[in-house]
Amino acid sequence: MDSINNKCTFFENINLENLSLGLQIIRMTKTPISAFIITLNEAQNIASCLERLAWCDEIVVVDSGSTDDTVAICTSFGAKVYTHAFEGFGAQKNYALACCSHPWRLSIDADELLDDRLISSIQAVQALPFEEAAAGYYLLRRQVFMGKAFKYGDESARKILRLVKKGAQFTNVKVHELLEVEGTKAVLSGILAHDSYQSFSHYLQTLNKYTSYNAEKAFLKGKNYSNFEVLVKPSIQFLRKYLLNLNFMNGVAGYYWSKLSAYYVFMKCLKVREYSERQSKP
Repeated sequence: MDSINNKCTFFENINLENLSLGLQIIRMTKTPISAFIITLNEAQNIASCLERLAWCDEIVVVDSGSTDDTVAICTSFGAKVYTHAFEGFGAQKNYALACCSHPWRLSIDADELLDDRLISSIQAVQALPFEEAAAGYYLLRRQVFMGKAFKYGDESARKILRLVKKGAQFTNVKVHELLEVEGTKAVLSGILAHDSYQSFSHYLQTLNKYTSYNAEKAFLKGKNYSNFEVLVKPSIQFLRKYLLNLNFMNGVAGYYWSKLSAYYVFMKCLKVREYSERQSKP
């Protein structure tokens, strides 16, 4: 009984102010994190993105010459904004990595949003002893298209490496860059919502840019497509996206997504042929 009374007396004598201070110290021992974003005319998206990053110790934005309010919006959120000419997605993101100050680096696109569960998962990683944490963490990215979040298929929860320790690098390619880091990797719970759709006009502009990058890359590797492939490959892509990837379960948005994916392949094939024909002319 004396032992119990002694324990009760101990807890009664705890200074609540000291306890609060102790909890603050624990929070301060989290390994700091830098979130980084590359931008070009992202005024429509960037504020929502930055609101979900307010908990980060540092936000780095590398802008490649925006003519809208992107830079002003980023500055208003306290982000460190750097201007750098665009030389490809890999090079641009590596430049952003070099601008980061903290041991943890979080790669985010301007049209992506972290949900509460994902934020908590990342903060839990920060609270781990840095040496004991994995070298990199995959986030689960969910496609949002025409206002609909995809719940089925590959686009509903695609694993993508985004949270890494200092020392990671992106592959130096113009498009479809990959983040690479040596060491163990794990997957975080929560969702990274990717809403790249503003309008069909905007989406087609993006598609045109990406197909040009990929067509040039394929051509430089010696690739070309026959008339048969130009006709057949888009149809195969549609069937793969719509049926095998379960986009038929994502409603009308899933159908349009699959059709646009097929159109992407069609445009890429045509542009590769165009490069080849230009090269063959005297």
